[in-house]
Amino acid sequence: MARRVLSLILAQLNMNFAISHSRYYYLKKRQRLWEPVLIALAIGSLAATLGVGIYKAASYYYSTSAAIGQGAVTLTLGILLAQVLVAILGFVLVIAVFYFSNDLGILIPLPLRPAEVLAGKFAVILANEYVGLAVFVIPVLVAYGVHAGVSGVPYVLSSVLVFLALPVVPLIIAAVPAILLMRVAGLSRRKDTLAMIGGFLFVAVVVLFQFLVQTKAPGIGEEAEFLAKMLAGANSLVDVVGARFPPSIWATRALAGAGTLQGLYSLVLFLGAGVLAFVALLVIGDRVFYQGVLGGFEAGARRGARPTGKVQEAARYPSRSPVASLALVEMKLFTRTPVYVLNGFTGFVMFPVMFVAMFFAKRDPQIARLWDAFLSAPGLAAVGALVIGAYFFVLAAMSSIPFTAFSREGKRHIWIQRALPASGRTVALGKAVAAEIMIVLGAIPGVAVLEYVVRLPLASVATGIVLGIISSFTLCISGVLFDMWRPMLNWTDPQKAVKSNLNVVAGMLIGLAVIAVLGGAASLFVKFGLPAWSVVAGIGGVLIAILAAEMKLLGALADRMWGALEG
Repeated sequence: MARRVLSLILAQLNMNFAISHSRYYYLKKRQRLWEPVLIALAIGSLAATLGVGIYKAASYYYSTSAAIGQGAVTLTLGILLAQVLVAILGFVLVIAVFYFSNDLGILIPLPLRPAEVLAGKFAVILANEYVGLAVFVIPVLVAYGVHAGVSGVPYVLSSVLVFLALPVVPLIIAAVPAILLMRVAGLSRRKDTLAMIGGFLFVAVVVLFQFLVQTKAPGIGEEAEFLAKMLAGANSLVDVVGARFPPSIWATRALAGAGTLQGLYSLVLFLGAGVLAFVALLVIGDRVFYQGVLGGFEAGARRGARPTGKVQEAARYPSRSPVASLALVEMKLFTRTPVYVLNGFTGFVMFPVMFVAMFFAKRDPQIARLWDAFLSAPGLAAVGALVIGAYFFVLAAMSSIPFTAFSREGKRHIWIQRALPASGRTVALGKAVAAEIMIVLGAIPGVAVLEYVVRLPLASVATGIVLGIISSFTLCISGVLFDMWRPMLNWTDPQKAVKSNLNVVAGMLIGLAVIAVLGGAASLFVKFGLPAWSVVAGIGGVLIAILAAEMKLLGALADRMWGALEG
């Protein structure tokens, strides 16, 4: 059994990271050898930049907390944040890998237990999480090891074990509700809708709980008790910060006490929690995993077999322009695929929930004073307009929607687009318009909550929405052109088109760069004494000029790239 599971895991990892395909394509055929080198340099430089920044931040935080004998809380905060991110993003990945992989129709008839298939799928999710965690967690571990004067070999061994076990418990916290949700959803003909609703509810609950826990200050009359707990002894703040999630405390003490009996005891507790959680996942999955998967197949068959009886009504549909028709089809296909919706719309849920948490946090006297100082700052209306515009732009950069527009078609469906009597410019513009509509609709709830919390003037909100539409549409056009130039069409699972697509990383980098440039320019203009609304008008003029230039670029490049696109 162990050998069979190991073979399955290796096969799953091979498909997930396209190892055999890359080896054949780059090493044997020796085609486009520059591509892996360029990708490695881009990812390496980005990872190095983020890693150095996190290392410096962790070092500074350690030096500050160590002054009061609480240096280990640096590890606790880093571990907690990493585990929260794993739980939020892991829910989406679990549903995608467990229930929407193309290989399920091959694996289920094989003489494999559901728990064995589940173990192979879980290994793929772990491998994906390790890639992201390496950039965010390893710098924290290194910073603590360098500054805390830990014993070398025991700390390194403990760090390796803690890193390997770090995502296990939060992933299982996300996986068990996902499995139970899909089991229930499999009984309904609305499986996809229930999966999306359940995914968003899970993300909202985790974000709201974590935000409220982190921002909750001691109540009136509790300050002395809180301070006593915090200063009860060396690294006692670890227990205060990680009280609501004990594995973070065990991981911290395993690292801080590496080479001691207490450290070994904490390491055993941490690893044991991961093992027990994994066993619980296999037990639950062995009973209900296949029922959820097969329920989805049956629901799909029912939907496919159901006659429409409305073919005659097609003639009554109003005629639309090619761009509008393509945009409408694009939105329908996107919203009918839970993998795409859960990945693309997660930010649309996270930010409004955070704004709601900010509203509740205002009830704390200390945070209320900070809010009052912020709301009384000069030029708040103009700054609010810029913030709303930036909010649209950030959602577009984080959503992955425009930067995977063609990749999501895959080799299997891209020919349908190419067979249409439409030019490359029309197809690209239709996808950009669809992405923009989805982003605008997803941004409105967050803007409404933010307006309720901050109480900006309506003119400021309207100006911000206009800036947001212009700025996000520029990014949508850039993203669609970028993905048309370099689409990821060779994927086996739909989630790989958005989760393993480097174009998404490029979109985030472009978004960060533009926000940094415009934010720096706005700050510089303010220092020169320009009125706040003049800065807003200037940035709006720049965005309009960029949009006009991109429309011309779309007309010049789209047809050429469309003709060169591999079908």
